[in-house]
Amino acid sequence: MTKYDRMSTLCFVGLAIAVSLESIRIGPGSLSNPGPGLIPLGSGLVLGILSLIGFFRTFVKSSKEGRREDAVKLGGRTISALISMLAFAFLINTLGFLIVTFLWMGFVCRWVARMGWKGTIFTSVVTPFCTWLLFEYYLEIRFPRGILSF
Repeated sequence: MTKYDRMSTLCFVGLAIAVSLESIRIGPGSLSNPGPGLIPLGSGLVLGILSLIGFFRTFVKSSKEGRREDAVKLGGRTISALISMLAFAFLINTLGFLIVTFLWMGFVCRWVARMGWKGTIFTSVVTPFCTWLLFEYYLEIRFPRGILSF
């Protein structure tokens, strides 16, 4: 299994390099005057760094490696996370950004990441607030308000 993990992470490194080179070709601009390639460049760099971390982690042996039960549990949580993202997209206009983000973060932290209740509640409250503060207050980008119309 480790061989396949290494191959897949190297494929993602290759994809990251391709995305980064193409975004440089179309012009990333600067932070004060962003061009069309700035976000793809950032995404390519993040993908590359995370892929390299994943690649080097394949050399560290884990006692849980290869257990079928762990793979089944991880698959179930992955599918749950994907379904919750779809629900997020469908409910954001109806319920509003703050409520949907609070509920979604609670679900992801508790069910997918298996965090404790204190961490789940803290993350579920802080994430929508910080995101709202950044986008609504500082950048003046409006999110769907939903049932909260303030």
